[in-house]
Amino acid sequence: MGSANPQFPTTKWTLIRKVQKGDDREATAAMEEICRQYWYPVYAFNRRQGFGEADAEDLTQDFFRALVSRETIQAAREEKGRLRSFMLNMLREMNANHLRSRAAEKRGGKAVIVSLDEKIDAEERYRHEPAGISDPARLFDRAWAERLLAAATERLREDFEKGENLDDFEQLREYLPLGENATPYADAARKLGVKEGALRLQIHRMRKRYAKHLEAEIAQTVADPAEQRAELAYLLEVVGR
Repeated sequence: MGSANPQFPTTKWTLIRKVQKGDDREATAAMEEICRQYWYPVYAFNRRQGFGEADAEDLTQDFFRALVSRETIQAAREEKGRLRSFMLNMLREMNANHLRSRAAEKRGGKAVIVSLDEKIDAEERYRHEPAGISDPARLFDRAWAERLLAAATERLREDFEKGENLDDFEQLREYLPLGENATPYADAARKLGVKEGALRLQIHRMRKRYAKHLEAEIAQTVADPAEQRAELAYLLEVVGR
């Protein structure tokens, strides 16, 4: 993801390398960023596995703590493939042995701190997840995908803001993948004071720019360029877009 913070390059694998090889300050900041970005997908996985709110929160905290204290993140290798798969495989392994793992982790290791608001927001968001998704891994992937789509949307919003036409973005964002896409083109065109054909062209161009941002987000989490298209198709499929 693009960032206003000049300390961090834009790739998620770079954040992991900061944890692996950076000094204490860099490693701590990188770990906090990883935790912030991936807290909800991990939390949703734990909740859908049947853990209650408190237990799911504890297991999520343990998951990120384990990245540091068990040096699990030290074993992560960018050339091995998708960051999503690495995180999910580790989560499955931890939950399969969570009683032993939790006892070991709580005897030592660095805590990973997430704000109380973020934890509360996670449970509130979980309450709105589709009940029909019974597979915890599927819900994890859905949450992961929505995070990438939201990040691409934010990058596009920044483009419009730089072009000093943020009002157009707010009017047209409903036609992006996370939008409702509810307003007929004719009505939107009248509201914006343009012809419908011009509106359709504007939306087409906006979607192309959005697609480029989304491809960039995928590239940050998948090491092999050959897998990026498949990953994109899969993540769009799990959110029903």
